[in-house]
Formats: sequence, C-alpha cells, structure tokens
Amino acid sequence: MPFHTLTDHCPPGSRVMLWGRPNTFKTTAIVETWPRPIHFISLPGEKGYETIPQVEGITSHVWAVQDLALVSPASVLREMEEITAQVLGRQHGPVTTLAVEGLHKVYDYAYDAALNDLLAGDKKDQGAEVFRGPAYGIAHKTVMRYLNKVSAANVEYLVVTCWEGDKKDDPKNRQANAPTHKAPQLPGQLADAITGEFGVSVRSTIKRKSPTELAGQWQLLPDGQVHGCAVKVPLEIAKGLPRTMPQDFRLLQLLLQGVPQAEAAERWLASLKGGV
Repeated sequence: MPFHTLTDHCPPGSRVMLWGRPNTFKTTAIVETWPRPIHFISLPGEKGYETIPQVEGITSHVWAVQDLALVSPASVLREMEEITAQVLGRQHGPVTTLAVEGLHKVYDYAYDAALNDLLAGDKKDQGAEVFRGPAYGIAHKTVMRYLNKVSAANVEYLVVTCWEGDKKDDPKNRQANAPTHKAPQLPGQLADAITGEFGVSVRSTIKRKSPTELAGQWQLLPDGQVHGCAVKVPLEIAKGLPRTMPQDFRLLQLLLQGVPQAEAAERWLASLKGGV
C-alpha cells in the first residue's frame, strides 16, 4: 500500500536539487560527501559521469548507444524508467543515495516524444506548430512524473543535478536586454516549479581562492539575482542558515538540523580530521 503513516522523520536533506553551471563540482560533491553506497544514473546526454570514480560504494549507470539516429525519444524514456526501477529495486546492489544527473538533458527527449505522438495522431495534417504548445505541457508532466516516482521511492537520499540558466524576470518581456535571474535550466514554469519538489534546492558555484586554486560553494538562500534556491525547514532554523557554504553535504545536514553555524563548522572540521 503506497500510503503509510509517517512515524519517523526523514533525515535532513533527504531530497536535494543541486543545480549550477557546468564544471561547478556538482558531481564531485556528491561523490565526496553523500552517504554510500551511491548509485549514479546519468540521464541520456549527460557527460558529467567522467568525474565519477570507479571505486567500492559507487556504481555508475551510463546511457550510451552506437548510433543515436536509430534511437527514438520514447525508447530513451523507457530505458530511463527501466534502469531507475532496477536501481530502486536493488537489482544492482544496495543503495543509500540515488544520484540522478542531468535533468535538463532528459526534458528534450520528453518533449520530442510528446511531439512525435501528437503528430502521429494528426489526422488533419495540421503540422508541427499546432502541437508544440501541447507537447511542452505533456513533457512537463513526464518530467514531473519521473521526479515524483524517485522522490517517493524507498531510498534514504536522493540528489538530482541540473544545469543553470538565465530566466527572464518577466517572461512576457520580449526586449533583448530584459532583466534576468538565475534558475535551473528548464523551460517555462518548470524552472520555478521544480524547486518545490525538493526539500533543499542548492545552487552550485565556484570561487577562486588563489591564482591556481578553485573552491566550490553552495548558495542556500535566494536573492534578487538567484531565484532557484529553497530550503524547507522550520522558520527558526531557516533564520540561522548561511547564504552560502562549502560544498559538503555533511555540513549541510548539521545546518538543517538547526546546529548553529559556528558549532556546525567546528563539528564538520573535526569530522574531516577524524575527530568526534
């Protein structure tokens, strides 16, 4: 029976959206700081799997074909659903963290599959333009349906990655220099709605510590330029959260539990050094 009575609290940060520009250490942060065993599902078109090490406790599931021209969008979506079901069914071993990488990539397949289905049923030969709008709506539902499945699955931690994009503050403003903000790189209202599907939506960035050293940084709280950050915690905990923090899920969990910033940082650093 899918419905059950909630008797135990979910661990803090059990469902996380991690979004940002390419090469901002999203995959690296998952590898180094999320609980293992981790299963990575690199969605079709995602290239970040090259940074995933082949070590004990980490399993990568990568989509690859010999000839992309022979693959239909609908078959890609079916294969994505199949590997996800296999991982969640523990057919590939135990899993504590499910990492789904490249959500922005799969949307194109969902849209193409929807448009192809609509065109196949076009008895009046109306043409593709008539069906583009409805195809977007169907694609939105396809992506959200997939996310709902993995979010409700029996896995302790879920983290989904997505690229960052510039979205217009006013979608109706057609000016070339219209004001924009940062958000997950998904079309239309999905870019805003997607953050509501996760307990934590974090923007991944990098900053230069020295001419030769880069450091990863997470942004937890939104501002005028960044709209896609969100943290679902009690108000008293939210008031104590930092705007930005190092890219470490273990530190994030402490903060989500309401541990004060200074104490959380001290405990986190001690754990990195092997302390208590």
